[in-house]
Amino acid sequence: MSEKFQENKKKALFRIMVISTVAIIFVPILYSGIYLSAFWDPYGRFYNVPVAFVNLDRPVIKDGKEYNIGKDIENNLKQNNKVNWKFVNLDEAKKGVSGTAYYASVIIPEDFSEKISGAASGNLIKPTILYEANKGKNFVFAQVSERAAESIRSEVASNIQEQTTKSLASSLYDVKASLLNASQGANTLQDGTGKLLTGSKQITSGLATAATGSKQLQDGLKQAAAGEAQLSTGMDSLISGLNQFKSGLTQNSDSLSQLVNGAKALSDGMSAVAVGTSNANLPQGLTTAADSIGQIKAALNQTSSILAASTDPQSIANVQAILTGLVNTINSNKLEENLRAASTSADRLTKNLNQLSTSSKQVAAGTSTLANTLASTQSTAASGINQLIEGANKLKTGSQILSNGLNTAIQKTGYLTAGLTSLSTGAADLTNGISAVNDGSIKLRDGLNNGYNTMNSNLIFSVEDISKFVTNPLTLSDVSINKVTYYGQGLAPYFISLSLWLGAMLINLILSLTKISKIIQNKFLKTYTGTFLVGSALVILQALILSLVLITALGLSPTNPVLFYLENMFISVVFFSIMYGVSYAIGIVGTPILFILFILQLASSGGTFPIETAPKFFRVVSPYFPMTYTVEGLRMITSGINASRLMEISILLTIFMLIFFIGGYVTNKTFKGLKNIKAEGE
Repeated sequence: MSEKFQENKKKALFRIMVISTVAIIFVPILYSGIYLSAFWDPYGRFYNVPVAFVNLDRPVIKDGKEYNIGKDIENNLKQNNKVNWKFVNLDEAKKGVSGTAYYASVIIPEDFSEKISGAASGNLIKPTILYEANKGKNFVFAQVSERAAESIRSEVASNIQEQTTKSLASSLYDVKASLLNASQGANTLQDGTGKLLTGSKQITSGLATAATGSKQLQDGLKQAAAGEAQLSTGMDSLISGLNQFKSGLTQNSDSLSQLVNGAKALSDGMSAVAVGTSNANLPQGLTTAADSIGQIKAALNQTSSILAASTDPQSIANVQAILTGLVNTINSNKLEENLRAASTSADRLTKNLNQLSTSSKQVAAGTSTLANTLASTQSTAASGINQLIEGANKLKTGSQILSNGLNTAIQKTGYLTAGLTSLSTGAADLTNGISAVNDGSIKLRDGLNNGYNTMNSNLIFSVEDISKFVTNPLTLSDVSINKVTYYGQGLAPYFISLSLWLGAMLINLILSLTKISKIIQNKFLKTYTGTFLVGSALVILQALILSLVLITALGLSPTNPVLFYLENMFISVVFFSIMYGVSYAIGIVGTPILFILFILQLASSGGTFPIETAPKFFRVVSPYFPMTYTVEGLRMITSGINASRLMEISILLTIFMLIFFIGGYVTNKTFKGLKNIKAEGE
């Protein structure tokens, strides 16, 4: 009965082992398939994750433009299904994030639009987007939602850049227009400075001429002052002569009285002569008459001389005519000579004397008339001379005033000459300065023209074009190699390696338990190679099932599906050979060691993050673990193959397999031999 019990027990254990083996075959697909299917594309399912959005922004109007950025963001997010946006108030958002309703919240403050509108006028105060996440709830999603908030920030920043760039570009065009105006103004300025320079030179020349003329004026005024002094002296002489002329007029009046008296006496004498011609004393009387005629002639000449100084031309002319006629009569008739010679010719003499008596009467009458006329003329002349003397005195006073004025003018012209000389010197300096200004205006004109031409040739973009360019200046051309579409596809090499390691470890455990329990008595299975081949077949089956499910069910798209199958089978055999060699060498106690190796490889294979981010210990041991190479090889096959590197990985994995397969056998045989030697010695 005990034998039957033992036989039934073996059958039961065999069934358990078979069932366990079948179950273990599906362990890799359960491990990798379930996990990868759950997180194959988590980023594509974030549209179900609730995130609160709160818009506290208040719109503002500035420079005729309305800014309502918060509302614009809200409208954009309503078209965004990357996450499940919930548009709520501030209190609900805070309660939801601290509770269970929302994973995170994005809050637009009330001064958001106001700060953005200020940027256009140079008030550069950065607006703030408040992001709050409950990272303890789900750290990974917190990172993703933070990127969503950053995306909003980038979108708003892009909008600000666009508006600012438009403003700056418009300002550039304003500067361009201003440069054109400035350039044209500089041209006009240069023309003006050129004309100013020419005028300044003319002013300098004119001032020099004016200074010379002022000196000449001063010299002329000095000469005029000297002439005025001579004029003053002449006026003194004139006044003195007028006074003498006035005295001469008085004397002339006395002479006229004497002339009248003489003419009367002449008439009386001539009458007496005429009477005396009949007397016996005629020769004596003739001689006396001749003497009287000489005296009369002398008196007539004196009278004529006096009349020459008279001021009444008409009266003088009449009297002079009479006197001249009388003298001519005496001379033409040779009255005196005849009287002297007529002492023997009394008759002719008497006759002539009678004529002379008659003429003398006329002379006496004319002399009386002349005396009266001259008296009146002298009175008028005296009055005129008095006026002339008075005018001469006034002229002398005016001459003195003129002299004082000339002296003052000489002094002022001295100042004027000195001032004009200084002004001429200053004008020369001004001309030099204007010349420098003219040179500067030429440089300014040329610089502005060059600046405008440069800006005009370079500023060829429109405001819209440059704003779009600055907002998005780069186009990212994704030429990445070995592209990975889904999150699960990126993790698949890591989880496939873990699954195959875990599956191989469990298959090895089952085979070890089967051998220890002696359920199967098959000689081939009891051999080292037979057990290895059976285990290899089982892990290959695991790899085939896992590969099939990943490709068909999850949609994994390796670059080479056949190679993907082969690689997974090869990896399974490598892992099994390592485990089989360890367990064959040291027995079932090798399973915990293999599990420890499994744990170490989780951190050292670089399956999730680059190995460079791991602590130094894991970076050091990473090259000595096979999973490091299986993860790398599977990444190549699932995303892009580097044939030479894949060959190196295959060789390294083959070395791992041979070392553990051969090493396990050699170690086992060596320890058994040592054990037998020890037993024989005892």
